[in-house]
Amino acid sequence: MIFVFGKVILYLIIIFFSDRTFSQDFSERKNLNKILKGFYKNNTFECNYINKSWSTGFNDQPYGMVNNNGAFSSIIVFKHQDVIGTLWPKIGEISTERGVRKYQLWKKTKNDKYELIPTDYLDDKSSADLNPRESQTFAEYKTYFDEKSLKIASKSWITDFYSCEKVNHSNFAREKLIDIFVNQNIYVEKDFKYREANPTSFSNKIDLLKD
Repeated sequence: MIFVFGKVILYLIIIFFSDRTFSQDFSERKNLNKILKGFYKNNTFECNYINKSWSTGFNDQPYGMVNNNGAFSSIIVFKHQDVIGTLWPKIGEISTERGVRKYQLWKKTKNDKYELIPTDYLDDKSSADLNPRESQTFAEYKTYFDEKSLKIASKSWITDFYSCEKVNHSNFAREKLIDIFVNQNIYVEKDFKYREANPTSFSNKIDLLKD
């Protein structure tokens, strides 16, 4: 009887802490918070650049299969229903396409294809909430994700290719990564300081790949 009672208590404790974990809020924005809670519960993926991109050419940039030296070395991908979040966690890696940012949100349009969702990319006090079902997307910015590979438009004219694998992040790591979605302006400030101190660590060179 004591053994059975002990198991019941242990079960209730597990349920209690599980509920607390999954019911926590990350953002004051209602719809964004639902997405982030979904990101927290579901699998995360780490995608690494495979030194291959497709370029449609821009000004004097080459057309065809290229190596984009300015591509993000790795991207963390979160997924919840028809929305994925792509985030580059390494210090100094930021994008200035459509505003300075550390992450992007994408809405599925069909199969493994997603299009960029416009957001304010600021903190809760400075940003409007979003509704992925109703919001328009930037159709010129596309990404393709099937959990094993990621093809992401880092610019409207270039798509970078990544190889992906599932990562078992700890709850603590997930919380820290998701915090970038909410308070990315804090992280961007740190990134700019790092880039100013290490200007030679970043390149925008794009080389055409030989057959």
